[in-house]
This record gives sequence, C-alpha cells and structure tokens, in this order.
Amino acid sequence: MSVKRKGSAKERELANFLWQKGCAVLRGCSSGGGVRKRYVPDIVAICRGKVFVFEVKYRSKYVPIKIEAEKLEKLIMFAERAGGKAYLLVKYGREPWKVVDVVERVGREEYDKGVELKSFLESILSAKMDQYF
Repeated sequence: MSVKRKGSAKERELANFLWQKGCAVLRGCSSGGGVRKRYVPDIVAICRGKVFVFEVKYRSKYVPIKIEAEKLEKLIMFAERAGGKAYLLVKYGREPWKVVDVVERVGREEYDKGVELKSFLESILSAKMDQYF
C-alpha cells in the first residue's frame, strides 16, 4: 500500500471513530493533495458545539515528524475562521492516537505530552452542556 493510500486509510479510520463517538465529522477529500486554492485540513470534527481542526500524521516507527510552517499557519487560520481550535493527531505504530498542540516538529517528547484521543473526546463529551453557555 502506498504511503498516500495508507494516510487516507488512517484519516478515514479516525473520521469513523470520531463519528461513532458522536461528533459531526468532515474529512478533506484532497487534503494534502495540493490541488486546491484554499487550504483543506485532514479532518474537521464538531463535538458538542466545539470545532476541532486536525492535521493527521502517522508513522510506523518513532521518527521526528516535521510539518511545514506554512501548512501549520493555514491549519490555524482555518480553525480560527471556523471558531475552533487546531491540533495535530499523531500516531506511531501500535501506540494510541494522541492529540498534540500545533508544533513544527513532533518528536518523542511532544508525542508523550499529548493527550490520548479517547481521553480528549471523553473530556469534551462528558462536559455538561451549560459549560458552553
């Protein structure tokens, strides 16, 4: 399987997981494809009225992940336009998906500081609705 197809499969897996957990989810149909005039993020999830914009990164082994500054700026700008927050979703091999703050380089330390996606969602979905008003 090509790297691009593997990345698309991981994005679909995440989108399905987020949907099953009760979020409304959109996956960028040509995310990373470079064919659009506007930036398209990998995944946009709306959970209990909160908007999360994700750049998805998967590596089979622990190697630093570098993301271009321009791409991160566009990710943040998209999230701001949507009234949401931008994050990286990172996974190494069989380790869990983790939500990581937007940084240009994700190494072991940044990954370890991240929050497991399941815990991240539980904190959002278990929050009382009146916290948002």
